[in-house]
Amino acid sequence: DEIMHQDIIPLYAADIQDQLKKQFAYLSGGRGGDGCPVITFPDYPAFSEIPEKEFQNVLTYLTSIP
Repeated sequence: DEIMHQDIIPLYAADIQDQLKKQFAYLSGGRGGDGCPVITFPDYPAFSEIPEKEFQNVLTYLTSIP
């Protein structure tokens, strides 16, 4: 609930390129039954070691792509 109430600052791929290169989450190009994009979380051995802020940045960026 706290995450949803934070001010959202626009992120650009260039701002988080190192985080995106890890590919712990990405847009696969698919769409759900409601037409929303599907975010894929592949097997990532160090997933539990990803800092919360880094995780938030990547998801904020991926969900902001039209």
